[in-house]
Amino acid sequence: MSQSVGYLFERFPRFTQTFCVREVAGLYQQELRVPVFSIYRPNELIPEIVGLDQIEMHYLPSTKSPALIMKAHLFSPRLKKFWAAGRDRRDKRRYQEAIYLGPKLQKAGVSHLHAHFASIAAHTAWWLKRLFGITYSFTGHANDIFCPKAEHRVSLSDLVRDAAFIVAVTDYSANCLKAGFPEAGGKIFRIYNGLDISIFRTANPKIEPLRIISVGRLIEKKGWSFLIEACALLRDQGVQFDCRIIGGGPDEEQLQHLIQALELGGRVFLVGPRSQLEIIDLLRESSLFVFPAIRDRNGDSDNLPTVLIEALASSLPVVATHVAGIPEIVQHGKNGLLVPEKDPKELASAIQTLSSNQSKLREFGAESRQIAEQTFTQEITVKQLKALFTNTQSIAQKFHQP
Repeated sequence: MSQSVGYLFERFPRFTQTFCVREVAGLYQQELRVPVFSIYRPNELIPEIVGLDQIEMHYLPSTKSPALIMKAHLFSPRLKKFWAAGRDRRDKRRYQEAIYLGPKLQKAGVSHLHAHFASIAAHTAWWLKRLFGITYSFTGHANDIFCPKAEHRVSLSDLVRDAAFIVAVTDYSANCLKAGFPEAGGKIFRIYNGLDISIFRTANPKIEPLRIISVGRLIEKKGWSFLIEACALLRDQGVQFDCRIIGGGPDEEQLQHLIQALELGGRVFLVGPRSQLEIIDLLRESSLFVFPAIRDRNGDSDNLPTVLIEALASSLPVVATHVAGIPEIVQHGKNGLLVPEKDPKELASAIQTLSSNQSKLREFGAESRQIAEQTFTQEITVKQLKALFTNTQSIAQKFHQP
């Protein structure tokens, strides 16, 4: 390993980002013991995640803490050339975090940082490179690269330009980044988020009763209202089913009202958040995974939904929308059916097609598991990432970075 690698997170661990824990734990299993630095501490109850207890973690003090403010004050005169008046307050916090963290990383021998999401942690990493020469890379996911916030002083363009390399989690997002930043195309790599396939239990998809399941936050880009409307169409067509949507979020009340208005109270259930072990059991007991993702009013969408990979690992057939990287998980006519977004009629039609074909349900389910094993196994994806860390310096040299 030519460089000592560490990870920098905005908040670690996080319930909605368990893939980050799995990735770091996977590196530990492959004998790359990367220390984790987190700007914020967890603010929620974190369920048991395999490998979490082995990870070396360090937390930064608050930007309001005397220790961080004092260090920033002492360093600022030496680093004045890097800072101009008038930058926004959030950027100042990232600057202060970098000043505090830089000497600690140097003392620990960490010369390269990797961040997830082109947001807070990546912005702090950008300042660390500018102030201390510590190189960085980042994994871009969805809204952080599809809908970057213009008000951030450190822009997505800055992050891409100065990163040693960038990881995209789908071919779709890799191609988007390469189109937007053609000069950086050679340092953009697609590596899927991996999963420990072994912990998922094999479902036995059945038509009667047809048990539809989906998982995700109750927010606009998940497209839940279209699934609920599709369920009303299925009922009117005489399909016997129940549908469970697992997750919580700001749209819960609105969706509950829609369920009541369409008189689906005995068929569609908002189950609320569940632990990973509970989700594994619920997936095993289901017939069909449906994911009606859309591009929301801001242009944001899912990219590589982990829940879809979990459905594949559970040997479930899938009905989903043709959005972003979803077609890389759901192969139309092979392990599921793809439909246009925001179209409850097409969604209902696809579900009905599978609800009347027991052999197709099982055929698609078996293919799902095979795709998960061949493409999304954590051991494979972590090995690909480790190779990038090993070659960080050579990648950077191709782009004339110090």
